[in-house]
Amino acid sequence: MTQIPEAFLEVLAAGAAAAALVVGWLLFRARRLVGCLRAERDAALEANEHLDARRQVLEAETRHLVGVRLPALATYLAHRHVPVPGLLHPVFAGTHVDQLHRGALDQVAKAVAAECQRVDEAAQAVMRGATTVIQAQSYQLQSKIDDMQHRYEDPDIAEDLLELDHLNEQNLRRIQATGVLCGAWPGLTRADSHLGDIVVGAQSRIRGYHRVQVASKLELPIAVVARAVEPIAITVAELLANAVHHTHGSLAIDVSLHQVEAGACIVIDDAGVGMHADEVEFATGLLSGQQPILLTELGDPPRSGFAAIGRLVQRYGFSVSIDKPAPYGGVRAVVFIPGHLLTSA
Repeated sequence: MTQIPEAFLEVLAAGAAAAALVVGWLLFRARRLVGCLRAERDAALEANEHLDARRQVLEAETRHLVGVRLPALATYLAHRHVPVPGLLHPVFAGTHVDQLHRGALDQVAKAVAAECQRVDEAAQAVMRGATTVIQAQSYQLQSKIDDMQHRYEDPDIAEDLLELDHLNEQNLRRIQATGVLCGAWPGLTRADSHLGDIVVGAQSRIRGYHRVQVASKLELPIAVVARAVEPIAITVAELLANAVHHTHGSLAIDVSLHQVEAGACIVIDDAGVGMHADEVEFATGLLSGQQPILLTELGDPPRSGFAAIGRLVQRYGFSVSIDKPAPYGGVRAVVFIPGHLLTSA
């Protein structure tokens, strides 16, 4: 029997040991590689889950923008007391998503405001043309009534004509106010007129004129220059109509005329229910002439009186304030006429 040399056996054993080491190292490397691959797979799955969750949150935020925030914005533009909700998920606050959504809201608000302005200007143009025609016809009717009052001496007819004349004056006041609100000219050019005569003329244009009590505290005869006579008459008539409307039928409206250092004042005190702070704030904005006016924001029926006064204030340079309470608990309205609109009577 042939014997294998011991040297060969030693070499063979060494080779087997080396092969075992190589195989072990390869198995170790394979296990490490498998572990790395598993870790990368788990990380990829986790990242995918994170992206999917973020996508779902982003979709929910976009649905919130389209279904909640944009409709609320449309309502807010028509009714300023309605709030517009913020982000559904605060995690987006200050992010690029938040900026994009805010940009979308701003663009929609600008587009809606521009369209509202365009529609309102078109409506004002139509109303301006209509009131000009109706106002001219009211003046013609007034002339006819005046002519009939001179031709008929029967007391009953005279009384009926007087009622018709007063009714026409009320219609004319409303037409004038609407026209002025829509940018029309007041409609009459008068001569310089005494301040007391302007107030009495304004008194004749309202329902319940007999309840208005006028007291002059002027030391000198003061007149208003021609170009401002009709605007101030319209203003006083609207303020008197508002005072009479909000005061009980048995109570009087006190009007007083005052001369001041820088001009003259017409003070109107009523004994009505007064105004809340938010009503005073809204009315003050209209009377200042600085607040943009849309017909759609004046209510139904439209509260055009203060808005029309604001247009006249802005155009002619006098002022109206209602921020002081009347002595009787109602509203005090003060018309201040600066010296450049006054002259000697």
